[in-house]
Amino acid sequence: MRARSLPLNLRSATTVGFAFALVGCTAELSSDSGAPNGPGVPGAPTGSGGSVGLPGSSGGSGGTAVVPPPAYEPPTGALRRLTRSQFATALEDVFGVVVDRTLLDSDNYSGDFAAIGAASVVTSELGAERYLSAVEAAVDAVFTNEVDRAELLGCEPAAADDDCMRGFLATVGRRAWRRELETEEVDQLIGVAQTANTELGSVIEGARWATVAVFSSMHFLYRAELGESAGSAGLRIGGYEMASRLAFLLYSSLPDEALLDDAASGELDTSAGVRAAAERMLSESAGRRSVGAFAEDYMRLDRVMMQAKDASLFPEYGPVLQSAMVRDMREVWEIIAFDDDASALDLFSTRKVVANADLARVYGLDATGLSTDTFQELALPDDGPRVGILGKLAFLSQFANQKEGSPTLRGKFMREALLCSPVEPPPGDVALELPEPPSDQPMTKRQRLENHRTALQCAVCHALTDPMGLPFETFDAIGRYRTTDHGLEIDTTGEFEGVFVADSRHLGEVMSTSPVVAECLVRKVYSYAVGHEERDVDETVVDALNASFTASGYRLKQLLLDIVTSEAFASVAPAVD
Repeated sequence: MRARSLPLNLRSATTVGFAFALVGCTAELSSDSGAPNGPGVPGAPTGSGGSVGLPGSSGGSGGTAVVPPPAYEPPTGALRRLTRSQFATALEDVFGVVVDRTLLDSDNYSGDFAAIGAASVVTSELGAERYLSAVEAAVDAVFTNEVDRAELLGCEPAAADDDCMRGFLATVGRRAWRRELETEEVDQLIGVAQTANTELGSVIEGARWATVAVFSSMHFLYRAELGESAGSAGLRIGGYEMASRLAFLLYSSLPDEALLDDAASGELDTSAGVRAAAERMLSESAGRRSVGAFAEDYMRLDRVMMQAKDASLFPEYGPVLQSAMVRDMREVWEIIAFDDDASALDLFSTRKVVANADLARVYGLDATGLSTDTFQELALPDDGPRVGILGKLAFLSQFANQKEGSPTLRGKFMREALLCSPVEPPPGDVALELPEPPSDQPMTKRQRLENHRTALQCAVCHALTDPMGLPFETFDAIGRYRTTDHGLEIDTTGEFEGVFVADSRHLGEVMSTSPVVAECLVRKVYSYAVGHEERDVDETVVDALNASFTASGYRLKQLLLDIVTSEAFASVAPAVD
């Protein structure tokens, strides 16, 4: 029989000692590594001052001279904590378990992405405990199954310090820490195995707790992007750091053995080697996560699982439907990018959905042959009211309250995330809740918003957001289609960048031909991939990426390849003391 847990003195000397080193080091890493925006530009906003004008445009009008963007400068190197998704996916890949992401320490969103906030997030003592609990649960799941344990270990250790144990710890440590382990580090892990063996009287228990120590170490939870000397060229991210950076971007997980071998052989020290590795990774099933994970971060799908709705109005809404919403959004992004190899702008006009029975019913599709656990790619009707990723429940339910949808929140997300045009927050003295109309005088949400906009301090912001959000008023708080609002006919007209749109389907069709949306997407993918907000000195890189993205027919895979082989992906500046 195995022991369910270690005695407190042994646990403190091994796993907790590893994990709680995180608490002491996090603040230090945050202060020493420098801001991710690079020297001279602390907290810099998106390039071109947040404008979504044409590449290279300096703004203005009436013959204003075009000012070329400044030369590229690399950002300061950083240490990044794995995001919830990366941590969970890594454990799932190694141990074959499902990790509940909601039980992990929260991500820090900066510049719209957890991938950017990872360079400045602080891990609390409670957060470290949560990581440790997740690791212990994953390791236990494997070690309680003899077949799974034998596959993981690759041999049967006879002693806590024999060649089998050392080989296993060196191998699993290389995968988890994304580099070769030093002899001294292997010796420390052997010490954990020996202590557990002595306390619990089992070599297997020694292997178990040494494995927990590997995955509760800061070397697993944090990844370095500090670079190494490249002569006069400054610092370059190469070798194992590049393998880690590629893997967490394209796999949303740990490097595989082939990628680690490329790092060891020097293949990742050149742009050609990085491209070859990235092309291989994107051709594999795990490479689909490159787009799915971006979509999850970009569309803030983490919020879907936290949205509460009025159960009396939406009895079908719950964790099963919410999980299906997230899967639908992620997988349609992946289908467009990989299966169809189509333009990313098709995301706004596609009729593809990936649904289980619960989701199909809300979409009004035939659920025959489906169940809660079975998903299938389906097509929305050509003449239906719903198209694209903005017609999906994951978007519509997220930007809503417990009882009704919000044109303002939907439009604000579209303007900021899809047009790269920030919307200022409302003044502190403005009432954010729309007053309910008298019971004998029903009003649509559009009419209530029109009354709200009579106040000058409200009109400016609502003029930016509402024209794009109102075409979605035929979808309620969870995204179900409706034809009336409080018994009144819904007016779905709106506007997108000066173009009149009749309804949300027309809006999706207009967006699917918009170069402004395409350019904003380049900026967002770039910031997500390099892990910092766009700066003025990134503009030349973004301009080149936008040109190649357009030339490729807006292919996301090509955009990712161009980013990972760019100077910006491989170079960093030294940290300033």
